[in-house]
Amino acid sequence: MKSLMTQMIIAIVLLAAHLGATEVFYGMVGLAAADTARLSAFCSEEASAPTIPPDSCEGEFHFHDVRGQIVKRAALSLQPGFTGFLDLRPAEGGASVGGRVGIIPCVFVGRGRVFGSVRIFDMFTQRQRVLAIWADRSLARGGELHFGVSGITAFDTARINAVCAEETRTLGGSCEVTFIFHLSGGKIVKQSTMTLAPGAGAFLDLRSSEMGLGARPGEIIPCLRIGRGGVFATYEMIDTASTFTTLLAYPATAILP
Repeated sequence: MKSLMTQMIIAIVLLAAHLGATEVFYGMVGLAAADTARLSAFCSEEASAPTIPPDSCEGEFHFHDVRGQIVKRAALSLQPGFTGFLDLRPAEGGASVGGRVGIIPCVFVGRGRVFGSVRIFDMFTQRQRVLAIWADRSLARGGELHFGVSGITAFDTARINAVCAEETRTLGGSCEVTFIFHLSGGKIVKQSTMTLAPGAGAFLDLRSSEMGLGARPGEIIPCLRIGRGGVFATYEMIDTASTFTTLLAYPATAILP
């Protein structure tokens, strides 16, 4: 009886710890051969009350591959006012020499008030090309997700990314996602429906030549239709020649009266 009671107490403590923790995903982004991805965290000095000193920040940095497997991780342990980071190079994410690889960065926060971000920068010049910061905690979403209107040229590859949330494992087992590129007026120029396992990611690419634009610039409307499960979605614009990500965007919010 004592052993059973002990097991119940441990289970309750673990559940409470899980409920008190937060895992923030930044969706999927690609790394070119010369890129470095940096997952950063800033431990805020703000306290929950004037008389209470701020907590230190504890947790973990995670980089996942497109199958949802963790390829690199590190402990996050910061005093208030300080920052920490974890870097990832394409080879560590599973890319071959000279190849591009998709990664899924996330921050697990067990204690404290953390502001996280993802930076993509050139390993040679150290110039930053992408900075991704959630205005609010990232949430897996269903239904239709839109990214607004995006430009595209002959030099670009447009890419819609989707990552199936781990929570989907208990809500049907997988995600059913339709990737869509369409034009003003609703004409679809490319689409594909895929089934994703929890934690796994996928994407759909579009080149301007598939739209018959030639050298002329054009406009497209990327979106996702989620038939089952919840996903973290991102939209990338990639320089086709260098494979550098030049833009990273998250689903838009409709403007209502």
